[in-house]
Amino acid sequence: MKVKLKLLAPYRHFLPPEAAEGQIVLSIPEGLSAVELVLRYGVPVGDASVILVNGQTPQSDDLLQDGDVVFVFPAIAGG
Repeated sequence: MKVKLKLLAPYRHFLPPEAAEGQIVLSIPEGLSAVELVLRYGVPVGDASVILVNGQTPQSDDLLQDGDVVFVFPAIAGG
């Protein structure tokens, strides 16, 4: 199945060289979560990052579906 992975500015360096404009379409096996996908590319997870699937925060047990868009960017603390 195919999903799109989009990484914002400081995370773009985690993408392979063939990625254009911070995004790439990937063929992935079924049964993969967004966190598992992001970890495959070495992107920090947990409190360091925000992960969205189709614009929404996924549950930890949500599996990716064909056509999903996974967007990852650094969490920003404010005060």
